[in-house]
Amino acid sequence: MKKILLFLLLSISVSMSYAQKSACNKLGAWVWRIEQTTCKTHEELSDSLAKLGIKRVYIKVIDGRAYTKWPQLEDKALVSAYKDNGIEVWAWSYNYPNNEDAQAEAILRAAKTGYEGFVVDVEVEFDKDSLSLYKLFYAFDKKKKEAITGGFAKAGYELRVTTWGNPIQHNFNIKAMNPFVSAYMPQTYVEQWGATYITNMEKWITQGVTDYKKLGATKPIYHIVANEKTIGTTGALSATDLDRYILKAGGETSLWRVPGGDISAKNWATFNKMNWKKDFCKPSEAEELADIEGVMLSSNPVSDAFTITMNNDWATEMRISDLNGRIIFDGNFTQQTTINCAEWAVGLYICQLKQEEGTKTLRIVKN
Repeated sequence: MKKILLFLLLSISVSMSYAQKSACNKLGAWVWRIEQTTCKTHEELSDSLAKLGIKRVYIKVIDGRAYTKWPQLEDKALVSAYKDNGIEVWAWSYNYPNNEDAQAEAILRAAKTGYEGFVVDVEVEFDKDSLSLYKLFYAFDKKKKEAITGGFAKAGYELRVTTWGNPIQHNFNIKAMNPFVSAYMPQTYVEQWGATYITNMEKWITQGVTDYKKLGATKPIYHIVANEKTIGTTGALSATDLDRYILKAGGETSLWRVPGGDISAKNWATFNKMNWKKDFCKPSEAEELADIEGVMLSSNPVSDAFTITMNNDWATEMRISDLNGRIIFDGNFTQQTTINCAEWAVGLYICQLKQEEGTKTLRIVKN
């Protein structure tokens, strides 16, 4: 009996540890077409990505001008191939101005197929075209809500947007998209921008976030990094470079794209050397946060709600933000406060408590 109990305790411990890590690590890879990879089937690709520890895959399901050429949109076996290996599978589409309602139908069909999120790719066709951006995302939001009310998607189903380059250089109207999207995924392709950008990649990741916010973004910002240049050639990012990029950009970073086709199969060597299993729930030494005497946080990692209790009656200001600096909660706090976090994205959050004696910080992990 003791051996059985010990086994059960160890099993629970391992499963809790894995759940915490997977909740804070959503590192992903992008797929254009399966024939543009070195794999013949999505089952084969899924096995390869799962062995590396990749948590999410983004599959192109439609092009806004060629609907019939993309059977991936309604391929439930494709979706199951990744889910069966514990990989989240998201859909993405390339979009154009005009014909918005027809293009937005893709998110409803993707939800019915089982895709767990949707990313709209808007690029050069939308430069200086705020009205078209608004109309497109209004249409996608309407169809997303239809998917939720129809029971095909959960209430927290995400509609994200990826934009090419730095939007401040392309006259993108972020405010036209902001009411409808849950996050931004900028293509921060330092590999393509040149050696000085690679050397200072941390600076440019931060600059991208700053520029998005200047343009009106109030949603999280998750960067995409390119790995298109053949390993060993001038300007190609090494596994060390990519790990460094991810360390700065965080646990929702993704890599464009899976090797194959016009991207050399040699780049699988880079994939294999990267640290896809980094635990973003555990801060680095530079990120270690102070313990607070007399403060108790119930349930951490947290799920739907948590309570912070203080063993004194000092009035305190409390602010909670995500790792991109977006403020989630900001208000006064006295002795005990319960926070509803059911709608928060998984990951690490920073809670600052300000008292007369100074500001102290603790970290909150959302599963």
